Amino acid sequence: MRMFNRFYGLCAVAVCSILYTAWFLMGRTFGDVVPLAGTFQTADKFDHRLVVFGDSWSDSETEEEQGKIWTDHLCDLFSCYQENLAQTARSAGNTKKNTGAVVDNEELNSFGMLSKDQVPDFKTQLDQWLTAETAAMEKLTEEERINRQERTTFVISFGIWDLWSLRETDYNTAIASVDRRIKKLTEQLNRLDESFKSWGATELQIIMTQTMDVTFLPAFTSAGGDEFKDAVRVLTEWNSKLKSAATEWKDGKAQWLYMFDTNAFVLDRIRDWQLYASGIEEENGMGKNIEPGWENVSAPCVVVQSGFRVMMSRSEEKTRCQRPEKYLFWDEMHLGPSAHKLMGSAVYKETKGATQRRPQ
Repeated sequence: MRMFNRFYGLCAVAVCSILYTAWFLMGRTFGDVVPLAGTFQTADKFDHRLVVFGDSWSDSETEEEQGKIWTDHLCDLFSCYQENLAQTARSAGNTKKNTGAVVDNEELNSFGMLSKDQVPDFKTQLDQWLTAETAAMEKLTEEERINRQERTTFVISFGIWDLWSLRETDYNTAIASVDRRIKKLTEQLNRLDESFKSWGATELQIIMTQTMDVTFLPAFTSAGGDEFKDAVRVLTEWNSKLKSAATEWKDGKAQWLYMFDTNAFVLDRIRDWQLYASGIEEENGMGKNIEPGWENVSAPCVVVQSGFRVMMSRSEEKTRCQRPEKYLFWDEMHLGPSAHKLMGSAVYKETKGATQRRPQ
């Protein structure tokens, strides 16, 4: 009997090992992702239009339930129509986590990180919009074309997933990649400018976002700090070079371009809570924690459950906080609903004067 019990015990261990190995290998299937975006269509008529190129932080059509994103709130305040080409994808692994677009997919390819199903990068998104817009412009007179473009504002919002893709890269290699990505972004700005002027318009109106320090994302804690020893330095280089390139491009072409400091915005939200928790209130109002009254600025509202049962079933199980509006982060990589609303309002306050110059 003792021999049989030992035999059955060894068999059980072997079966569990085989099942776990199978699950592990299935979860590592080439790092593939499944794009979530639907078919893009451009509008025939509008009073004011917001065209968005970007990653999952600016995507208004994800499968998540966090509600409106910052570009939605911005368009509500401007009373505009939104054409959103920003891209989100879902990983093919067992966790089904969302990922987002980067400036240039070739950079992912150079690091061996490009999946079989690519998330459309900036160039691909711009291609989609130019194809649809060119078709719409063919039916219009020259005056109608100019009027259409003068009522259009572009949002260009990349960076989070670009920096995240460099988290295991040494500093010098990462900076070289940053240089190439910023160069590619500028090349796409030039393409947009050339198309814009070919339609008779004279001044592009662009809202561009810098990115935030990824070490403040909840995902940073779970990933481990050793991978991010140079993250702050790389962030500084990204934002500095992005701002310099955008300013040089704008000055050389006499364009209107507003740069939003996303990092300062997020850190102010965190600092407001920290001061409030410490009982400190500054003269500028920081530390009051009034809007929305944060309850948590470090943990995600939505958490993917882990454990043996979840691994074996390969199902996705999530827990969600009771008051998402009180959490700064929706999940490990994205802002929550209140942060998106505040960000949209902040961008609106900084740009509403410029938008009032448009013909009404």
